[in-house]
Amino acid sequence: MARVLITGVSSGIGRASAELLTRAGHEVIATARRVETLDGLDVAARLPLDVGDPQQVTDALAAAGEIDVLVNNAGVSLWAPLEIASFEEFERVLATNLVGAARMTRAVIPQMRRRGRGRIIQVSSGAARRPNPFLTAYAASKAGLEALSWSLRVELRPFGVSVCVVTMGAIATSMDENRKVIDVADTPYGDLQRRTFARTAEIRRAPAPAGDVAAVIQRAIDDADPPFMNPVGAGLAAALASGASDAQIEAETLAGLGY
Repeated sequence: MARVLITGVSSGIGRASAELLTRAGHEVIATARRVETLDGLDVAARLPLDVGDPQQVTDALAAAGEIDVLVNNAGVSLWAPLEIASFEEFERVLATNLVGAARMTRAVIPQMRRRGRGRIIQVSSGAARRPNPFLTAYAASKAGLEALSWSLRVELRPFGVSVCVVTMGAIATSMDENRKVIDVADTPYGDLQRRTFARTAEIRRAPAPAGDVAAVIQRAIDDADPPFMNPVGAGLAAALASGASDAQIEAETLAGLGY
């Protein structure tokens, strides 16, 4: 069984993964920005960790000790047009979802490389590969994470360290409630906002539970050599396997918005 550190365990996918992996016999180190949100969680260790804070990353890994698997799950989102969102808000999403994940990954590589084994699992989103209005910051962060991971997978293979991505479709998590939404109804983007909200509600009528993502994460840990891309949720696997061109995907999105 593996010693697994998971970021962003306060709720949703992180918490479901911590619970499932513990039941499966793995030794789970659960982390969250507010460690009190982990109270009552039956895991090997509960640690405070803001992936945007380099000192907290250093302290958490010192406390955690040897790690077999890192699951980069911590993430934030923003719903706003690029033109209207402040650049501080845009940068905050990238700082957590991309730079924070890269910081965590870089911090565990030396110990994994020295041991000649280890696994890094990045939690991504279908937004990285399909156009979504108002999710520019989130999509950019996840697309960057996937590109980073693809290069890193080859970079670390000679040292016995594997890298893979778990990418989500529509999943029922607290991110929907926690996502910052900037109301642009009274701006030139008002009509697009209305159409986007309606389309999103339709897509998310029956989201997959967070436990489905946790199960895919468990499989990515337990498999001897998991594939790079591990899709889960609301038709995403079929969509990624469809072979549709970029033009077809764009046309489908525009049609869904009524354009």
